[in-house]
Amino acid sequence: MDSFTRLQQKEFIDIDLLIKNEAIIKQENLSCFFQKDYRESISDQTRKTKDTNSNNTHISLLLISPQSLVNSENLNDNMMINHRNSIQPFFGALLKKSPHWIQGYKERQCSIINRVFRYFSSDSHKLEGVLNFDVQTYQLIDIKDKQGNVIEFIIKPLGKVEKTFQFKGHTSQETQRWFSIIKLHLQDSLGALNKLTSLCLYGKFWRHERISAQQLEEEAQDADLLLFRGKSFNCQVQRALTQDDYDHVGLLIKIEPNTLVIFESLPTNGVSICEWKTFNVKEWYNLYEKIVYRRLQTNRSVTFKNKLSDFVHNNLGKRFSCAPSKLLIQNSVNIGDTSQQTVNSQNRTYFCSELIAKCYKILGFLPKNISSTQYWPGSFSQKNIKLKLDQAQLSDEYLIDFCI
Repeated sequence: MDSFTRLQQKEFIDIDLLIKNEAIIKQENLSCFFQKDYRESISDQTRKTKDTNSNNTHISLLLISPQSLVNSENLNDNMMINHRNSIQPFFGALLKKSPHWIQGYKERQCSIINRVFRYFSSDSHKLEGVLNFDVQTYQLIDIKDKQGNVIEFIIKPLGKVEKTFQFKGHTSQETQRWFSIIKLHLQDSLGALNKLTSLCLYGKFWRHERISAQQLEEEAQDADLLLFRGKSFNCQVQRALTQDDYDHVGLLIKIEPNTLVIFESLPTNGVSICEWKTFNVKEWYNLYEKIVYRRLQTNRSVTFKNKLSDFVHNNLGKRFSCAPSKLLIQNSVNIGDTSQQTVNSQNRTYFCSELIAKCYKILGFLPKNISSTQYWPGSFSQKNIKLKLDQAQLSDEYLIDFCI
């Protein structure tokens, strides 16, 4: 999306105001990112990457098949991941009992995929509930007839909540089949291994998509997105100026053999990578009000992988820049002088969303004629319905739950 046009449409946002606040933003950026040794591992990773770059070698993205993972040093982890993802998804219709007794049962379209049970309105196909067995512990209770057949079942969240979810099929055979499949996913979930009750603290938690940090590590693919809403003053200033929900964005990448990293541009380190495991162990998520995940749905061909790998390799170590004057650059400029293009590429700086936009342009998802500087973190949010990707699509936002 052309964020410059979007900003122009909001009359109360002034480019001059952005420029006047540049010094404040820069100072607050620096003070924020030095808190609690913030993202300290990125500096080490960046130094290693620069050494790697000096040897003119590329970062190797995950191009291997699932079968080849058995050769990994993390054999047990990979076997667990393969096992957890081996349960087949299931789709169909169920009758859901309304919490209002006078309404009785209503048909809902249902699905269960990777331990996440969802039900949708049969008329509008709108998502009405999502129960993620990896971020909340549930009990599965069967209701049987005199012959011992399961005629209904209840999914009950564990914790201080009275809410229950009661379903039945159109036939006893359908009910039994759904009950057995849900039981399988439930037994394979993190909620079955741990007592997870934090979701009960949120009102109507089943209305929103959620994903656990471990589940994201297992399921994330190259070029998926993370959107961050920070707690610091500069983050609040940025969101106020841009009228967006988020102030930082990063790209997820799988590096061989099975390591998930965040590829991003930060004030203290520039364009860097940070291991997802380190991010969790250091509890850096506590610096944010929330972090959401968006899946990129596209064909991840060998060409896609190579383009992404080249982009990461060519831009690691580039400096961070958040100059408001960049907003004045609306269109990408094609310069005929090849040598000048090389100089410009070497001197390139990136704001976080500018980096993501440039990467998506290289991958062919965004128009090349619009400057990457025209994208803010909020440009990649679900709220921005004007963002259209070519030959790709971003999923709804998943709130990441770090309670496990």
